[in-house]
Amino acid sequence: MRPVRRGIRFRVTAVAVGVLTLILILGGVVLVALQRSSLTTTIDQALIQRADDLTALVAGAGFDGSFPAGAGDGFAQLVAADGRVMASTANLLGTDPLPVALPDGDSDLIRTISGLGGDDDSFRVLSRPRGEDAVLHVGTEFEVVSDAAESLIGPLAVVLPLLILASAGLIWWMVDRTLSPVEQIRAEVAEIKPNELQRRVPEPGTGDEIDRLAVTMNEMLSRVESATDRQKRFVADASHELRSPLTRIRTALELETRSEKPVAAGENRDLLEDVIEMQRLVEDLLYLARADEGAAEPIRQALDLDDLVISEAQRIQAENRVSVDLGGVSGAHINADPVQLRRAVRNLLENAQRHANQHVSVALAEQAGEAVLTVADDGPGIPESDSERIFDRFTRLDDSRTLETGGSGLGLAIARYIVHSHGGSLRLATSETAGAVFELRLPLSQ
Repeated sequence: MRPVRRGIRFRVTAVAVGVLTLILILGGVVLVALQRSSLTTTIDQALIQRADDLTALVAGAGFDGSFPAGAGDGFAQLVAADGRVMASTANLLGTDPLPVALPDGDSDLIRTISGLGGDDDSFRVLSRPRGEDAVLHVGTEFEVVSDAAESLIGPLAVVLPLLILASAGLIWWMVDRTLSPVEQIRAEVAEIKPNELQRRVPEPGTGDEIDRLAVTMNEMLSRVESATDRQKRFVADASHELRSPLTRIRTALELETRSEKPVAAGENRDLLEDVIEMQRLVEDLLYLARADEGAAEPIRQALDLDDLVISEAQRIQAENRVSVDLGGVSGAHINADPVQLRRAVRNLLENAQRHANQHVSVALAEQAGEAVLTVADDGPGIPESDSERIFDRFTRLDDSRTLETGGSGLGLAIARYIVHSHGGSLRLATSETAGAVFELRLPLSQ
């Protein structure tokens, strides 16, 4: 059973709400801490001012041993070194010295103390030394700070959960809105059947990552459609090309089995030519199939391209169908797969031989770090509009041509693939004379 996995919307919302909750809680803690610190600072400043006033009062003439009442529940007490209470506010009259620690030095000591007077209330107390003979204690209730913090925590405890819930809903809606085009893309792709590769996913047109995803998905579907169409044409063309020679071979064999006369040598020769042509076609088909799978990578080694071109041209010349001019061939050294490159050069020369009237010229030279091979014929030439189409598989410009008269239509396609796999180029060059001129370029060896 396939495990259930939570969607991206849930995960994004959960993470975002979790982070937001943490931030809000930390913000609330910091807010309470800042408020507490601010109130404490205010109280401390008030205590310092009260201590300054009382210090001036004690030092002045006519001090009668009593302190005036402070604001709110404040109190003050002046204690001698021997523990005797020298002066105090009315709310501390007749009480013992305050049970608070004395400062070690001459500076003020401010701290929060609980339990003064036998209750649990907190007080903020400032102790100021008066030389070596007395200490002045000034204090006030500190509960106001705690009360203020509690008054802030209460609303925060209500507001923060509501804010988190509202944010969760908003994040859920926004993520859903953001991922909606992705779901549409997924649903459309899921509905595409093998025979419906022309369909495309909707493109939001927003220019963002999701729009680029949709564009990329459509480009991929276009490539898949193109590859599928090319594969269908490949199979159909291969079947068509193989049907004719197989039919002739079958017919010849059936006639031989029915006839009592021995088969003439000419008929055997025709049958052998059909088998050879069909064998070459099958080899070409197998090579292209391996190339489509990426299994036809070249093996590089040092190669004298001029020797290879001359040997292939001499083979064409030996058939005495056309004359071959090798006067323009000079040395060129490259790193290439000799078997594959020989096949490419042979295909170019056989194509020129097939379409030439009487003459084929071959030239090879080194130019700007490249070996440049040109193969020209004096045939009818190729229209500029077909300069790229001729490199497609099973392409014959004359539809009336057959396997015997026009080749398989795979030679130029294989030649270009081999040259491209070697980092070179193969194109139909412009020519001022009649006929076709093919230009092959390969990088020279370093």
